[in-house]
Amino acid sequence: MWEYIAKRLAMVSIVIAGVTLVAFSAMYLAPGDPAEVIALARYGQDLSAGQIETLREAEGLDAPVHVQYLIWIGHLLRLDFGKSLVTSEDVLVEILQKLPATVELAVASLLISLLIALPAGILSALRKNTLLDNSCMFVSLVGVSVPNFWLGLLLIWLFALTLHMLPSFGYGSLKHFVLPAITLGTSLAAVTARLTRASLLEVMGQEYIVAARARGLDERTVLFRHALKNALLPVVTFAGMQFGYLLGGTVIVETIFSWPGIGKLLVDSIFARDFSMIQGCVLFIAVLFSLSSLAVDILYAVLDPRIRYDRRD
Repeated sequence: MWEYIAKRLAMVSIVIAGVTLVAFSAMYLAPGDPAEVIALARYGQDLSAGQIETLREAEGLDAPVHVQYLIWIGHLLRLDFGKSLVTSEDVLVEILQKLPATVELAVASLLISLLIALPAGILSALRKNTLLDNSCMFVSLVGVSVPNFWLGLLLIWLFALTLHMLPSFGYGSLKHFVLPAITLGTSLAAVTARLTRASLLEVMGQEYIVAARARGLDERTVLFRHALKNALLPVVTFAGMQFGYLLGGTVIVETIFSWPGIGKLLVDSIFARDFSMIQGCVLFIAVLFSLSSLAVDILYAVLDPRIRYDRRD
């Protein structure tokens, strides 16, 4: 197990190293001279050529690109993400301030998806090829097909502007959670329901399930004591992976509902061309996703003792 964890940590390190290259390159891939962009973001106006050159030297932009990258990596290893070009605040501090809102939204969305998906998937598997099964699968197909941004706008129009039942934006109360959590949780629930159904149908056809029924066990006992325990393993893995996605993939939903999380911070930074904040957000999101994926791999091994990770992994 420890050897497996070490291998996965090495893979995570490689992924994060690749992300640092992408994040650092963002400053040079964007249109314009980086020094001029920094000057505009920091001072809100164009500077003279002499002032631009002074700024370039002060920020180390006159050094070769690979030297700038190595210096930046050195700062990252000391957990120094730099200062925001707009607010002049520490980038890591601002990201950590936004993190709780993103985590809360991700947890709420995941809970909603599981509350919808697990019963729907189980009922569909138990009533295979019936009207209930076909209805659940059709609804899940619609849920997968509907884009989050369109569903979010539709929910705002219906529950906020038409029925005046829920706030359309903001953060601070349980009512503010409802619309963004449903928006994120719906598509996730659709995929999870289909996965639960497929996994349960596969398990119900296994020999040990047939043997349990042959011993005279009732269907409830067969389902809850034997089938679900193994059928939910891939669901747990998928849910864990999706939690990592929710931590980093809430950009559109957070923007639509003005949710003060990392996703909205990233979008605002892009519009403001705050390169330091963009780099910090991208790297922080990548680290969160990679660590959550590693945690899911380890959890899967703990839940299923049949798994043996050998050198071929």
